[in-house]
Amino acid sequence: MEKILIIGAFDRYNYGDLLFPLIIEKQLNTYGKEFEYRFFGLIASDLSKEGGLPTENLQAFYQACQNPKDQVHVIIAGGEALGVTWHALLAAIHKNYQKIHRYHIRISKILDLNKIAKKVLKGKTTLPFVFTKSDFPGVKSVILNSLGGSGLKKSHFEKYGFLKEKLNQADYFAVRDKTTITNLTENGVHAQLFPDSAILMSAFYPLAWLEKMVTPAVRDYADENKGNYVFFQINKKTTTGKHDLIAAELDVIYQNEKTEICLCPIGKALNHDDHLALASVKQRMNSPAVYFDADNIWDIMYLIANSKCYIGTSLHGAITALSYAVPHVGLKVEKLEAYLRTWGAEGNDFAVDFNEIHSQFLAATAISKSVYEEKRDLQLTAIRKGFDQMVNVFQ
Repeated sequence: MEKILIIGAFDRYNYGDLLFPLIIEKQLNTYGKEFEYRFFGLIASDLSKEGGLPTENLQAFYQACQNPKDQVHVIIAGGEALGVTWHALLAAIHKNYQKIHRYHIRISKILDLNKIAKKVLKGKTTLPFVFTKSDFPGVKSVILNSLGGSGLKKSHFEKYGFLKEKLNQADYFAVRDKTTITNLTENGVHAQLFPDSAILMSAFYPLAWLEKMVTPAVRDYADENKGNYVFFQINKKTTTGKHDLIAAELDVIYQNEKTEICLCPIGKALNHDDHLALASVKQRMNSPAVYFDADNIWDIMYLIANSKCYIGTSLHGAITALSYAVPHVGLKVEKLEAYLRTWGAEGNDFAVDFNEIHSQFLAATAISKSVYEEKRDLQLTAIRKGFDQMVNVFQ
């Protein structure tokens, strides 16, 4: 039996992060092989009620990697993990430390914040998710899955001289967009391009299954308004100062297109704070809007899958729409733009500014469902080929 350690940000309630281990386990189980899984975050957690998987903490992960007589495979599950620092991870789980993060550019001129955060979190590598099997005596292979690096710059490779060498030593290295491929290639790193593994969700979680998992209020709303509402989500950090404009755009959709507005957070973890941004937009709207608090990831998935259109800043909100062949409008976020440029349908393969919400909603909903299904099926075929290669590493 092959032992697989899956590590990522599954220890906080953020939709996309919780999807990664679920989908990886589901897809690997389709191969009929005997795998034993363990799941790790920075801290021990149990987000089962939200649809996630319980996690062991970072020290348990390191311990599991130490025994040369009990070899394990490590999967870095996905996300923008290539250049992420200990400092950024600590800020994501520690509210008080996040205050320091706001001024990190200035402070880092005096102090090495990554080194400080590494000490606090008891990290063993210079960067959290950049290591090879040679760094741990009990690791048989290192798998880099569905990674993004749209913001990865030459300066990262200059600051961390080991980055190129260690990434090139990965036993499987898949990234999810062409921008990341370009950024890596320009710095001498080779990776393969496959869609985000979360695109598989519609294959594992059909609507009939989701219907049994969602909260009653969500089920009733989706059933009553199926195909006639916008699922809208934004995060706080990229929309501050834009809430009046956003509210006005949603009002136009409601009034001109006779389409209901459903507000629902996707990321409620620190540094996302969707619920705060949505509350601010809702109070500025002249039109009625229903708000759901995303009690679990199934509520989010079901609401997007039954909507007329997803609109938001979340990459995995858009990937959910792509998976269920639902029209979608991506709002200006670098990694979302990069993904849509790679895998989006013609005429909807980009993200837009907030003043274009209504106009792009019209464009996105004018594209036929068959086009969205074709783009979805292309991604499903591609990611399954990626998993075929991953499983070959475990032989």
